[in-house]
Amino acid sequence: MSQSSVADVPAQDCGLKNYSCLICRQRKVKCDRRNPCSNCLKAEKHCSFIPPVRGKRKRTKPRREGLHARLKRYEDLLKSYGANVEPSEELDDSESETASQPDVEMEDAESRSESRVSLFGLEEAKPKLITKEGTSRYFESALWSNLGDEHQHPEVDAVEQPMNVQESEMFFEPEPSNKLEHLASLHPSPQILARLKEVYADRVDPMMKILHLPTFWAALSDGLQHPQEMSKSFEAEIFAFYLAAINALTEDECQKLFGIQKSLMYSRYRLAARQALVNAGFLSTSNVMTLRAYAIFLMCVKNSYRCDALYVMSGISIRLARKMGLHRDGSYLQLPVFDVEMRRRLWWHIVHIDFRAADVLGARPSLDLSFTDTKKPLNVNDEDLHPDMVEPPEEREGITSIALCLMRCEIMDTLTKFAKGRPGDVRWEALYSPDITVAKKESIITQIEDHWEKRYLRYCDPSNSFHTFLSFSIRSSMCKMRILARSPRQYASRSTKAPQSDRDIVFANAIKLLEYVALVRAGSHGLDKYSWQLGTSYLWNTMLHVLIEARHRKIGPEVDRSWQLIGAVFSNCPQMFEDSTGPVYRALGKWTLDVWEVYVEASKAAGLPEPPTPDYIAAIRHCRKPTTESVWKTKDSVTDFRPATRNSSGYNKTQSQRYEENLTGLEPFESYDFPNLMSFEMDPNEWVQWDQLLAEQGGFVQVDSI
Repeated sequence: MSQSSVADVPAQDCGLKNYSCLICRQRKVKCDRRNPCSNCLKAEKHCSFIPPVRGKRKRTKPRREGLHARLKRYEDLLKSYGANVEPSEELDDSESETASQPDVEMEDAESRSESRVSLFGLEEAKPKLITKEGTSRYFESALWSNLGDEHQHPEVDAVEQPMNVQESEMFFEPEPSNKLEHLASLHPSPQILARLKEVYADRVDPMMKILHLPTFWAALSDGLQHPQEMSKSFEAEIFAFYLAAINALTEDECQKLFGIQKSLMYSRYRLAARQALVNAGFLSTSNVMTLRAYAIFLMCVKNSYRCDALYVMSGISIRLARKMGLHRDGSYLQLPVFDVEMRRRLWWHIVHIDFRAADVLGARPSLDLSFTDTKKPLNVNDEDLHPDMVEPPEEREGITSIALCLMRCEIMDTLTKFAKGRPGDVRWEALYSPDITVAKKESIITQIEDHWEKRYLRYCDPSNSFHTFLSFSIRSSMCKMRILARSPRQYASRSTKAPQSDRDIVFANAIKLLEYVALVRAGSHGLDKYSWQLGTSYLWNTMLHVLIEARHRKIGPEVDRSWQLIGAVFSNCPQMFEDSTGPVYRALGKWTLDVWEVYVEASKAAGLPEPPTPDYIAAIRHCRKPTTESVWKTKDSVTDFRPATRNSSGYNKTQSQRYEENLTGLEPFESYDFPNLMSFEMDPNEWVQWDQLLAEQGGFVQVDSI
């Protein structure tokens, strides 16, 4: 047999072993696998073929994850949370790179990835809104928002459990009367209800456009047929509606409608509305209807609570709204068109309540507006909306029933432009900040003035009382902006005098603002029906500027006009003429008497006849003499306040004192004396003291809605 043919024969057939002998394996030489092998024959060694045994592999270290692999894993994680991450074009998952990346590179990649996560804001989160039987719960947490509906947050299932009434009761101060057991007995008769509907639609609804009247009227009619079966949330909304309508009545209207004093009816239905909110568990609610009832309640009790209490209560509404996801626009959450619009209205109403309460207290609002993407409500009427609509309605040109609410939203938007370096910070005091030049301030004010002129003022009908009130509100806001933009307080900190041009603008706009207030208070053009929601919080800074400029000018036609307007404003403030009153009224009374004496002396020096003493000047003199004693009073005198107008208060003096005793917890400031008004032009600390005086006065600060 030839050699080639032998090579083709299998090794076993030729007597060859399948493995090397033991000696060759130990020497690590090639074995011919014959028995004995040629290497053992030459070395004269015993050739033995022992099958080799494979040993256990050594345990190796786990493979370290490379830079690109780790980045890819982070990107996949971000995508699972809804982030829009562009895939890297340089990914390399080769084993060589994976094993060769040093630890320091992986640490750098991790830190860069974490910083990248922090850049993802509100729009790139993956929120989850769970709606269930009229309740809504919003989740931003990655853990809960990524779970399926079958694995919900434990609070979602809790909405079906009985409300914790004690939890909500602890939020309110105790009432003198016992808890109302049967709210169903307080529903008015059909005749009275019809009148309350008219009052609410005419006087209340344009001030806070959060109820959709067509659907509310229909639900109210159906619910009153079986009051025992209505939900606690809807019951709270109904009694908030009753309270708002009664609060808007005049004393004569209330006597004619109910045969009872308005203060008693207000107290009765305030307690009923409060009890309905407690029954609905408002403090832990996830029901938008309950939150809407609470928002209406806040608007109706703003003259019955201290401003610091209102600030806390408005903060509660903000937190509840955020829990329900109202700070996220409903269009992003795939909600029905009708729900989207009603959520917008409620959200911006709550934001405005908090803004006004914070402004009076001298604090920041509860929410930085840069953390919301909820759009402004559409400029439409209620008849343009219905629950079954699938497309949003087209906005109307001109004034609608929501125009005043939109104007308030635009005020807050404008104020953010003055907050240099603090986006979303909404405060009036940003206007007198020296960080922005007066020219820049005037440019911003002119822009919003032109916007309001084109959108609202050009459509105003003088025969329509709401149009007139909207016009006065817009013009009053413009006056306030220009007063604060050129306020002498910004020059006091620089130890320089305010330019005369700025003083002229401040005085002219302050006079205009007092004129608008006097017209509304006098009830001209049918404006008296809106006086229920007018407060006094915005008046006193204006009054201070008027007195400063009157002291500076001494005499003249503008000064003569200012004394008439001061009397008109004081005529609606009975606290000004009380023997024992609060520090704000004592300070204003003292300054008014001082400036009047300067006015009389200047008239005599100019050869003019001595002006006759107005009745209000004589009344202030009768109550307190102009002395250099401190305007700061003791705690007992601070708590002796009454509302600015008795018709708009909704409570009597006894009730007012009772609430003040329950809520007063602030100690008086140290004794301090304002020597004269001229000190405001030289010492910035005088303005600080004045701000503190306004914020901490112990009585009921009437928070205006504008």
